[in-house]
Amino acid sequence: MRIILIGSLWLLAFSVMASDTLRVGSRLLVSGDSAAQVRQLLGRPGHVAHHRAARHRRGVKQSASESWTYRREGSEITVTLVDGVVAQINQRP
Repeated sequence: MRIILIGSLWLLAFSVMASDTLRVGSRLLVSGDSAAQVRQLLGRPGHVAHHRAARHRRGVKQSASESWTYRREGSEITVTLVDGVVAQINQRP
C-alpha cells in the first residue's frame, strides 16, 4: 500500500513540475516569478519575441507579453512573461 501511495505522489509531483516549473540547478523557476528571477537563473535569453496587447470586442484588453527563448543542454526553453511575471514555461527537447 505504501508503494502505491509513494508512486502516486511522485507522479503527481512530476505532472505539476512539467506544466509550469523548471529546475535550474538546485533552484526552481515557477509561474508567478518575476522577470528578474528568470534572468538570475537563466541569464540573457537567446531570443525575445514581443507580443502586442490586443483589444477584444467586449472591451477586454489582453496584457502585453514577451516570450524569452533559451537553449540549454540540448533543449529549448521558452518562458512567457505577462506584465513582467512568468505565465508559462515550455521545454522542448
